[in-house]
Amino acid sequence: MESSPRRHDEDGKREMPTVAGSSQTCHLTVRVVFAIAAITLITGLLFSFILFVILTSAPEADQMSTKELLEQLQQCQKKLRDVSLMLHTVTQDSRCSLCPDNWLWWMGHCYFFSVGLQENRQWNESSEFCQQHNSSLVVIKDSAEMDFIQGVMTKFSQIPFLWMGLTDAEREGQWLWGDGTDIQHYMPVMVEWDSDHRDCADLRGGGSLFAADCEEYGPWACKKEYRHTF
Repeated sequence: MESSPRRHDEDGKREMPTVAGSSQTCHLTVRVVFAIAAITLITGLLFSFILFVILTSAPEADQMSTKELLEQLQQCQKKLRDVSLMLHTVTQDSRCSLCPDNWLWWMGHCYFFSVGLQENRQWNESSEFCQQHNSSLVVIKDSAEMDFIQGVMTKFSQIPFLWMGLTDAEREGQWLWGDGTDIQHYMPVMVEWDSDHRDCADLRGGGSLFAADCEEYGPWACKKEYRHTF
């Protein structure tokens, strides 16, 4: 790991000023879009299921009826694609971002990756940064989340590792996530290179966790629950 000068009192994000009216309009738009999307998706799924049952259980149906049903199914699928496009378009509007600037949304949570936005920090400093932003160093709870983080890391060659919310500082050899749970509570993972002077863990390629000196400098990742304000 390479050491780098500390950088104090940096935010990692620059909030863009927003007009109250624009924000309210955005919230209303998102609510309407999601309501339409939910209704359309549920209707589409039900209709698709009904058509599937009809087509598989009624072979005696005449050819014209079958053709009409298939055409309706195709129309339904087109509507679903249109709704997906609409949702994508709305969420690209910076005013409608589900997370703060420079944070990524994934499965109901917002993630901050410090690379390119902040200077490297020690483990404790990284943890403090997350706390100042109402978050914590990442606690990985399942393989899907691990895959998501690994995917982000592979997009940036300058992310060889990330500080995680995992330490054995309280009791040597007993690795605990930041929420107080044992390392294997969520997934069967182990920390490599464990030793008395390596009390903090970082994540590397392939989903590997390594013990490191907490005083070393490195990039980190924060995580917080997404809370909408509709």
